[in-house]
Amino acid sequence: MQQRFCECGHPVMVAYVITKKGIRHLYQPRAKMTKLMRCPNCGKPININDLL
Repeated sequence: MQQRFCECGHPVMVAYVITKKGIRHLYQPRAKMTKLMRCPNCGKPININDLL
């Protein structure tokens, strides 16, 4: 797991999961990988490329 930060500054934990389809980014334990996650602080959709 790796700690990243949303643009608003809120910390977000990211896990990199290796699957048959490639590497997936998991933002919450036990979350469905198809589910779009949102920052609990500002509500913005979390995109791995936008995290600091």
